[in-house]
Amino acid sequence: MFMKKIIFSSPFHGKRYLRLPEIRKNLLFIFFVLTLFAGITVGALCGRAADKQLMENLDIIFLTNFKVRCSQGILDSFVASFASAFIFILVIFLLGLSVWGGFIAAAVPFIKGYGYGLATGYLYSTYGLTGILYNLLIILPGAFLCSAVIAAAAQEAFRNSIKIISVFRKTAVSDDPHIQMKKYLLSMLWLLFLSAVSSAVDMLFSLMFSWLFSF
Repeated sequence: MFMKKIIFSSPFHGKRYLRLPEIRKNLLFIFFVLTLFAGITVGALCGRAADKQLMENLDIIFLTNFKVRCSQGILDSFVASFASAFIFILVIFLLGLSVWGGFIAAAVPFIKGYGYGLATGYLYSTYGLTGILYNLLIILPGAFLCSAVIAAAAQEAFRNSIKIISVFRKTAVSDDPHIQMKKYLLSMLWLLFLSAVSSAVDMLFSLMFSWLFSF
């Protein structure tokens, strides 16, 4: 899985994954990453016109209530971050269980990126340099890992939907559907674990730097 290579590959062997065959092999993952960046761009533009009430209303999904994030405890920070990631992973997982859901799952990275972009645009337009520093020190590290996990999950859901479609072909299916489903479940569990890691990173950076900010 391309996601595993990104996280666990040694930086001294990074060129191995920049070869053209590897890029072609992971075009689907790259597509979902680009979709996520498109969401960030749109969200950042919309965030400039967002108000405090909107950001508080979207906090459950996107963690945009910065006043709460600066005052909550370590465990609360982890639970809130993981709950947000879990919602996205669960939605993607369920979409990947249907013949059409994988295509809709392509929109989830965009939504995730939109939430991050919305927070970034709001922080910049409302708090200026302070908002930028808050984004770099607290939001970005965990959000970067979580976004990569969401993109990888969308890729897995899309591929599983394609495999489900292949079951309805008249020609014989080469892979056992039960084995395919088992692989899909294990992949999503692995990505759920990685989302927990991203939440731990989010908690760690929040613990180290949140005391510097007050909104």
